[in-house]
Amino acid sequence: MPSSDPSSDFLRRVFHRLKFRLHGFRSGLGQPVSVEALDREYAPGAWNHFFSAYEQARHEVLLDLIRAVHPRPRLLDLGCGSGRLASMLDPAAISDYLGADISEEGLRLARNLKLPEPLNRFERLNFETWTPEVAAFDVITFNECLGYAADPLRTARRFADVLPPDGALIVSHFQSTNHAEFWRRLAQSFAFIFERTATNAKGQIWDLRVLKLRL
Repeated sequence: MPSSDPSSDFLRRVFHRLKFRLHGFRSGLGQPVSVEALDREYAPGAWNHFFSAYEQARHEVLLDLIRAVHPRPRLLDLGCGSGRLASMLDPAAISDYLGADISEEGLRLARNLKLPEPLNRFERLNFETWTPEVAAFDVITFNECLGYAADPLRTARRFADVLPPDGALIVSHFQSTNHAEFWRRLAQSFAFIFERTATNAKGQIWDLRVLKLRL
């Protein structure tokens, strides 16, 4: 029978992440993860570090990029998890918001934040199988989650296709041994309008980029 020990599940995930970063994923550099694994990790607090000071720099850069591409966007926050990005947003600067994640446990934590409207809408959605209506959002963020798609390029293209002409995708991706190839593949279909990096006190580095689909 599979282990029900959250610490064992988390260590197993760490092992697979390291293996993936060393070897990549041939079809699209994706690293799919199950709903069950995420729920088991959120429940005991394995993802609470998103609210720590070590993640602050990355989220501040993400906020800056959102402001740079739209003054008051309708924002789709993919991979919203327990609501860290939503908790940092100014509700007066967001005209509409939807946080989407596949983990119901993560979403429960996000809802428990009791954020003000419009930052209190969180839904369980799988971006591998769900696509919003055309022009429903001005900005779509993949907040450290596009790398979990089976084919990140195909997924990014699908969401870019539903953006209005002045819309933009924003992707945050942790620097690892495969990050250069991740961006190289996205560059096949996208231009990078803004490129930023974020670094924390541990020396961890994230790339954050605004993507526009090439014509």
